[in-house]
Amino acid sequence: MSETFNSKAARAMRSAFEASKTGALISQAGEAKRLVFFDHGELVGVRSNVADERLGEVMVREHQITQSELVHAVSFIRTGRKLGQILVELGYLQSGQIERFVRIQIVDIACAILMTSSDRLVFSEQVEIEAVTLSPVSIGDVFLQAVRQLPAVGLNREKVLLSDYVFEQTTDALAIASGMELSTAQATLLDLVDGENRVADILGMASFDEDEACRTLIALHHAGVVTLKERKVGAHPPAGPQPIPRDTVADPFEKELIQLYNGVQCQNHWEVLGLGRGAAYSQIQAAYAERFHRLDPEKWEHIPDSDFQEKLALVRSRVKEAYITLSSQTSTNVYEKLEEHESQYQESKQRWEVIESEPTILEEWNRPADLQEGARLFKRAKRAMREQDYWSAIELCRKAIELDEDNEPARYHLLGRALSENPRWRRDAEQNLKIAHKLEPWEPRYLVSLGQLYQREGLAERAERTFDQVRTLDPDFPIPEPLKADKKLDKTSQDNQKAG
Repeated sequence: MSETFNSKAARAMRSAFEASKTGALISQAGEAKRLVFFDHGELVGVRSNVADERLGEVMVREHQITQSELVHAVSFIRTGRKLGQILVELGYLQSGQIERFVRIQIVDIACAILMTSSDRLVFSEQVEIEAVTLSPVSIGDVFLQAVRQLPAVGLNREKVLLSDYVFEQTTDALAIASGMELSTAQATLLDLVDGENRVADILGMASFDEDEACRTLIALHHAGVVTLKERKVGAHPPAGPQPIPRDTVADPFEKELIQLYNGVQCQNHWEVLGLGRGAAYSQIQAAYAERFHRLDPEKWEHIPDSDFQEKLALVRSRVKEAYITLSSQTSTNVYEKLEEHESQYQESKQRWEVIESEPTILEEWNRPADLQEGARLFKRAKRAMREQDYWSAIELCRKAIELDEDNEPARYHLLGRALSENPRWRRDAEQNLKIAHKLEPWEPRYLVSLGQLYQREGLAERAERTFDQVRTLDPDFPIPEPLKADKKLDKTSQDNQKAG
């Protein structure tokens, strides 16, 4: 264990709080990968791939549940089901108790980042945060816990016991300290910090052991509650301009676009172009030209609203995708195979969601745990994906997930990729890709697939933000260039000329 804090990690946490940042502090130390999530500077969640730092292990360590009870509960985990909910339904935990252990886990993982030397440490505002606690955890409590883990405070003590320096409370002292779980002795110690008393004098007046008092001051110092100054410095009052709301330009087309946007969510390719199945290529081409011209972004650039522009991009992308797909007999055949299973998909989706959300079914439904069969099904799903048999890939992936006790993220990833081949299923595809990312947030492949899905939807800005997360996680990870739609259109025209 280190004899002092990881100073870079300490500064990063302080900076996230002081600048009210939203994002994740990402730390990698050897094989250990940890994320601490901040929401406007408040500590709200964590992720770790270290087995002992999982929430279930925290509850076992705190003697709330036994190891056998944890193993039993984990066997029920599926998409959308939380461990805490399962423990309550099994009677191992009372409703509301989970919050205490979530907060312990947050402090423990944040402390682990502070107490270990990082091979890689970066704060990313691009990473989607995962808030898991009902109220934020104070960074002060994190530093208090971390400083207790220091084997000795000698090195830190020398940094604060300076005869010509004094401690004084910072402008953020009240905000930070009010969220900390300070003992009466620690709160009294903080009252002695007045900008006049030397550090040695404060330690001498403390009502408890000097070593413990020194640790408390070090924690308060790192947390930004007190600061070491040569002389007292006045506080600077916060100031800043008030945001001015921007007026949006009203246009009749905005209402029409909303109708188009809502329509394409549930329309097949023929319906998007306003055609019936079996339409000739000339009809497809004419319908595409008329709609694509109507949706030309240059005609609507006078409407700056980002929501409008995103909807416009998505509808335009769907029209383009419908034309590209239906203009080729090969791609039409692949699409029709998926389209044939629409009603079957909706039925199976409903059954899937009932199992996930119905709390009373837990006691009766004991999911069969057959890891070898699950692995075989997943292998078949990958082969079906390579062969463009997307429906088989979807069905096999779902069955493989049912048989997987460990929630292997690769299975959700493949399911998301297969679902994305049908535009009407892309919301489900997005959810599964996000599940894969949440299960293994340090794996860039899942974010790349999510970014590519956004590209297919015409959501360029959202795709770029997702790729920015990839660059943050791994600057060397290759991000594939999207195939330009114009090139696809040129190739489609050439194919149809040859066919004609």
